[in-house]
Amino acid sequence: MLQKPEMIFFDYGHTLCYEPVQDYPAGWAAVMEHAVENRSGVTAEELAALCMSTYRRVWDATRPLELETDGFKLDAELYECLGLEFDLPLEELEYIRWRATEPIMPMEGIEGFLALCAEKGIRTAVISNLSYSGAALRRRIDETLPFHRFEFILASSEGVFRKPSEWIFRRAMARARVTPEKCWFIGDDVRCDIEGAARAGIYPVWYKSPLKCTYKPESKTPPQCEFTRVESWDELGDILRGLI
Repeated sequence: MLQKPEMIFFDYGHTLCYEPVQDYPAGWAAVMEHAVENRSGVTAEELAALCMSTYRRVWDATRPLELETDGFKLDAELYECLGLEFDLPLEELEYIRWRATEPIMPMEGIEGFLALCAEKGIRTAVISNLSYSGAALRRRIDETLPFHRFEFILASSEGVFRKPSEWIFRRAMARARVTPEKCWFIGDDVRCDIEGAARAGIYPVWYKSPLKCTYKPESKTPPQCEFTRVESWDELGDILRGLI
């Protein structure tokens, strides 16, 4: 049964923020603009094809096991193997690549909902499945949602496990020093977010935006657990006010 939470954990992609396109070749092309040495003579197009095929092989092997990829280290390894050197630190290149790959914008209504949480003393944090580094994620969220008061932002790339593994939820709860019955998790992904949170004992809220997700197919089945479904942040705000 839905009860007032002490803390709410949020998914990032297609929950807090909307990503209208994913142009991966554009991302690696932006990286190559900063190459100062290219001993293999690789082109931007060749780099994009190699990186995406390598990432795909890693994802295919690890994600069924609920394990995550450290994309920052994978990028560094590929660049070194290709004899690429740059005029910027790799941390900045990762951020530039992500921005060129994927613009992001706040989901409609999220500012009001986060303000409501702050007003009512409900703590907030983020748990995101992401191969980009946690530092890059925090930077993008800070820029896109400057009004947030998240206590922390946890990317799966900072550890070993990814949602729906209970371990990433347990890590977040340990960091926040809360027990699962005092938490909500809000996300859009049926398996990773809703069923994953329920597996960890956290009450899940399925944020099913009418906007079509641009990087994964819609689930054909509803969550196989207890949950609350909403289609807007205003709708969830009304529910939360009714519990306070």
